Amino acid sequence: MKKVMTLAAAGMIALSAPAFAGAYGDAVVEEEVVVVEEAGSSIGNTGLALLGLAVVAGIIAASDDSTDESE
Repeated sequence: MKKVMTLAAAGMIALSAPAFAGAYGDAVVEEEVVVVEEAGSSIGNTGLALLGLAVVAGIIAASDDSTDESE
């Protein structure tokens, strides 16, 4: 009978141990880190746009010359 009681007590302790694992505490919510990158100046983008415009203007000017010869 002692063995049965000892095994029963050991079984109850083994099964109830995970229920008490850790302590109850309030949930810790950490704030999300937000990185804001400021936009650069638009002058850097303007140079590229002007270069593209110059290329397009050059293509149009070159195509106008070829149409004058056919007349």
